[in-house]
Amino acid sequence: MSPDLPIRTLSERESRLLSRLAATGHAIFTVADAQGMFDGDSAGLPLVLHRLAVKRWLQRLERGKYRLIPLEAGPEAQWAEHDYLMAAALIQPYYLAYGTALHYYGYSERQPRPVWIATTQRKRPLTVDGTLFRFVTLGAAKFFGYTTIQLLDQPVQIAGREKAIADGFDHPAYCGGVLEPAKGLWFGSDELDLDKLIEVSRRLGNRAGQRRLGYWLERLNLADDAMLARLSLPEERNYALLDPAGLRSGPKDARWRLIVNIPEGQLLEWRGH
Repeated sequence: MSPDLPIRTLSERESRLLSRLAATGHAIFTVADAQGMFDGDSAGLPLVLHRLAVKRWLQRLERGKYRLIPLEAGPEAQWAEHDYLMAAALIQPYYLAYGTALHYYGYSERQPRPVWIATTQRKRPLTVDGTLFRFVTLGAAKFFGYTTIQLLDQPVQIAGREKAIADGFDHPAYCGGVLEPAKGLWFGSDELDLDKLIEVSRRLGNRAGQRRLGYWLERLNLADDAMLARLSLPEERNYALLDPAGLRSGPKDARWRLIVNIPEGQLLEWRGH
């Protein structure tokens, strides 16, 4: 055992608390959850939880919230729970979104950091064991289109394939740029329901997002004229940026009212990778 790590001993009271938490399925719990299982004065519970965290029986996620570290971690507790499972414990309601969802589906090769979480609540970024979690607050009208997957036998909510791409065109910055949802269109073309994708984009209500989707569907030759017509906004006069994080200049695409601020050589060169 490393000399820098505390010995993972347990007092009788600590052992009973951990056993009760595990037996009742509290893999992730709050101080309030633990109070009903604690033998002793509740005023002493925070100190016990702190000691258990120091000894690596628990991991502190944020103020007042912990997770159990399983015995399978071994004597030095070298165990890292899936970031997505951790994300699921940090806020409700939520779904994994933007660059995180695109990476999960294999549509983006960018490193999935930070972990992006869509929610209707406000919450500051949080770092746990070196992983940054960022929260995007959505209005109720945009908080839809997610599904439940199973990771390590635990349910996790994540944007559906179509919602992940539509969200990406809605907020490209949360994906690493507009090319990332565009890659999702291309690499996911055999499994995406384009009719559903268009309806999701329209429902989001972001005209610039709709125009970005239309631009890429046309550029990648993935949609017919009838589909593209559903995204056209002939009354739109203002030009939006294809990539909001890019330069504010570039050729103008008159049909989609977009400033194509990505060099021509970079627009499609990724398709050969």
